[in-house]
Amino acid sequence: MKPSDAWLDRFVGMLYYITDCDGVDGKVKQSLEDFVVEEVLLDGQVVPTSITKKPLPTIASRPGPWVWLIVEKRGIDAITLLLLLSKKLGVGLRDISFGGLKDAIAVTSQIISVRGVSSSDVPSELGRDVRVLGVFTMDRPFTTNDIWGNEFTVRIRGVDEQRVENIQCVIEQVMSRGLPTYYGYQRFGIKRPNSHLIGKYILLGDFESAINELLAHPYPMEPPRIREVREFIARTRDYSKALELLPRSYRYYPERAVLKHLASNPRDYVNALRKLPRELLRLYVEAYQSYLFNLALSERIGRGLPINSALPGDLVVLLDEHGLPTKHVIHVTESMVDKVNELIRIGRAAPVGHLLGWYTKIPPGPQGDIELSVLRREGIDTSAFRIKSMPELSIRGGYRPLFVTPIIKEVKVQGDVLTLVFRLPRGNYATVFLREVIKSHNPELAFT
Repeated sequence: MKPSDAWLDRFVGMLYYITDCDGVDGKVKQSLEDFVVEEVLLDGQVVPTSITKKPLPTIASRPGPWVWLIVEKRGIDAITLLLLLSKKLGVGLRDISFGGLKDAIAVTSQIISVRGVSSSDVPSELGRDVRVLGVFTMDRPFTTNDIWGNEFTVRIRGVDEQRVENIQCVIEQVMSRGLPTYYGYQRFGIKRPNSHLIGKYILLGDFESAINELLAHPYPMEPPRIREVREFIARTRDYSKALELLPRSYRYYPERAVLKHLASNPRDYVNALRKLPRELLRLYVEAYQSYLFNLALSERIGRGLPINSALPGDLVVLLDEHGLPTKHVIHVTESMVDKVNELIRIGRAAPVGHLLGWYTKIPPGPQGDIELSVLRREGIDTSAFRIKSMPELSIRGGYRPLFVTPIIKEVKVQGDVLTLVFRLPRGNYATVFLREVIKSHNPELAFT
């Protein structure tokens, strides 16, 4: 257990590393090709990018109202991709379904399903940065349940050649102690790591503060021109002029949509937020839920408690034959703890923490005590997740394993370049493993 001194780590709730050996330093994402993310289907097939040139998965088409697209995107985020697909294919956002969000600063591949279009109407390119590598007619949407996870091919450049041997120490400790299932930087943003703050304000019903955080709070990693626009908004509240100053780019779609409403209705903050897609608003609320999870997981690590074995009073989820969580969660008692830990050892169970929501009931036990202490410090109650002013954003709650074991497929060092190929089950973040490897004092620079 090693505390992090990086401000970004602390800002998003990742207070500790699980490994205590030094990192190798270096940077990722020096080019898009340095970070490749390929979806892994439940049957083990990989959805390839054009970079790795793996074969396309074998998928049998079926008559139906959906088409499944094998999509490769380069350097764009998930929300931009959804907006682009909606515009290019002439469908609503609710007609688009996918298994998981992918990194923005990367080359990524995934299957996306679209309802209401013909396979013959789908072009091979949906824009300069989005290619369609395959099209299949299907009778149902593609969902999270269709994927196992992702395979990552990552180059870390500029590693300290005197410390590169530390990679073996990191891997050995991760495999023996478990990799914490923190929500990674992408969940919150790296250049603007504030999605959880917007979510918290929405939960508290403080919609003016949510708007101000979205529009008027500049962050150091943003371009100077954008920081100036945000400072202008904070100083003047001249939403009409700000709309003129902000670039017309998909990147600033949320700000522009909100500004357009506020230009005519300067204090109508709730309906200004409602100009954003419900999926994006929900991401803000879920980001705060993720932040609370990170804080609780950090506190467990900080207290020296294990994350890859259960203690009496813990909650444990049973895993299926693929090692993925089922809906079966049990409360561990003293009499069953040895049997439960044997299930964990063979990959059929994992300790969990709560993804807090209005339905969450926190039982007594070490993890429950930690979660209650986090809520007290944050000054919030689980009932806040039932949002009266925006009930469509209310969150029931759930569970998340406290650890995962990466599948390491390749480790290669050439000079000051370290290449890692590894797999993680769905819902887990490559950057959480990579931060253990690198241990940067400035992750906002190392991961952009």
